[in-house]
Amino acid sequence: MSEFKVNKATGRVAETTLGIIGSIFGIFGGIFAMLLSSIGTAFEAEDSGSIMGLGVAVIITCFITLILSCIINKNRVVMGVLLVIGGILNFVFISMFGILSGILILVAGILALIRK
Repeated sequence: MSEFKVNKATGRVAETTLGIIGSIFGIFGGIFAMLLSSIGTAFEAEDSGSIMGLGVAVIITCFITLILSCIINKNRVVMGVLLVIGGILNFVFISMFGILSGILILVAGILALIRK
């Protein structure tokens, strides 16, 4: 009898789901940071313009991580490294507003690197 080897492509459902949810939360966090910056500008607070820039940077980063999460099956190692970098950037850019999104994106990147 001959043995057949079936090569199954591993599903990356967990990484994709965590990356998409984390990216959506990051976009909401960036919008909230921009809203907070607008309120700070109305009350003439200092450094409210830098918060606006960081909010925009997080939204751009989260759109990139959203795309990376959707195409994670192409090259899991490269996408995993880029997702880890995107998760760290969420923490750096908007700190407290990006905790949940940063953790979810970071976990998605780590899972992509660990799972074969």
